[in-house]
Amino acid sequence: MKTLYLYLRDFSCEETEDEVLYSGTVGWLIQGEEGAETIEGVSHVLDLKTDISEHHDGSRFNSTILFLDDSYTLFVRETVPGRSVPQIRRALPFAVENYLSDDLENTHIAHGPISRGNAIDCVVIDSETLANMLQVLKLSDIYPTTCTTIGMQIPRPEEEHDAHVVMDDSNAWLRTSENLALLNLDSLSDAVSSISGHRDPVPTVRIWNFGNGGLDFFDESMYEQEVFDNSDRSLISFAAEHYDASSCVNLLQGKYSTKENATVNVRRWVMTGVFGVVCLYAYIVLQTSEGVWAMFKANSVQNQMRATFVEIYDEEPSGRNIVQQMQRRLGVGADTSREFDSLIERLAEVVGSPAYSPTIKSLRYSAGRQELDVEYRISDYESMETFTEALENNDLTVVPGNATTERENSVTATLKLSLP
Repeated sequence: MKTLYLYLRDFSCEETEDEVLYSGTVGWLIQGEEGAETIEGVSHVLDLKTDISEHHDGSRFNSTILFLDDSYTLFVRETVPGRSVPQIRRALPFAVENYLSDDLENTHIAHGPISRGNAIDCVVIDSETLANMLQVLKLSDIYPTTCTTIGMQIPRPEEEHDAHVVMDDSNAWLRTSENLALLNLDSLSDAVSSISGHRDPVPTVRIWNFGNGGLDFFDESMYEQEVFDNSDRSLISFAAEHYDASSCVNLLQGKYSTKENATVNVRRWVMTGVFGVVCLYAYIVLQTSEGVWAMFKANSVQNQMRATFVEIYDEEPSGRNIVQQMQRRLGVGADTSREFDSLIERLAEVVGSPAYSPTIKSLRYSAGRQELDVEYRISDYESMETFTEALENNDLTVVPGNATTERENSVTATLKLSLP
């Protein structure tokens, strides 16, 4: 499976009486299976489809990651009071509004995981600008599954006064444990000095240099430098290398969530049960082993589960027993059977197809009946029948339940699934 990475910059959109004029530069990178050759290029935004087709067989990419230049966005990290995650989510736009130069209704605010008492990463962009960017990519039949920024691919420093810098010949991205900003080179030295200069212990500044200029404007007495010469690499290759979906904010939220993106999220959500069970088995096996390696692997599984929990449920787990929390949300116990695994896997195969794109509202498993109760929303009754037939064709016994029309282009239905 191939992944397409895009880096959009210098973008503009001008609407005349006769047409819409788009301009912009897109760096692109096609990444195949491990060990396969990585292909890079740079295109005008309107030539993207033609240029990529020369190196691609035309099949849909497994995922398409769009990196925006941070000049279009504003990064805000804010702690919002609230007694629950929904309450915090509702209050978040008004907390971010203090940082905006435009009206709130003209602004799209995307956020990372929300949990009580913790700061929330937010990325703000002009709504019309984002809509135009997605529209011009649509002209090339490209639909991003994730849209984030170049700056968010810079590893976040763990220490308060450490700084990570990515720079080219004209700009620099500065990231600390709490902030992220795009600066011109003239102001970079002062910004780094204000964060990291003359402190004890001496902070570390890591610099990825993609330009041809020197670094003599840094006062080496203030901090320890770690410099990586990347003058022979592209920014998009750096972003692709460091990209981690769980550590960056996806701008495709709310009205900008695409069907493709929603399908991916639904599939991950449906697969949570299987993931939790597999991790539980792995954890038990590792706990019966001996030595440091077993403990390391157990911690690795725990960290992976935590990251997946945050990605799917948009909040931090409340305790250490993440498997139990996943199972509780699906209504299953620790003794989940293979029948449950098979039901979830076969359901996910159908839900994961772009042909149906239902929204799964709830899942409940009955171990006694070995049945999975599914409540879902789909566009219309014809799609509901097609979805049901697809489940039956995937070796599932389907018993349709109630179906009601909630509103135009929306049917909510229930069904029971079991193995033949």
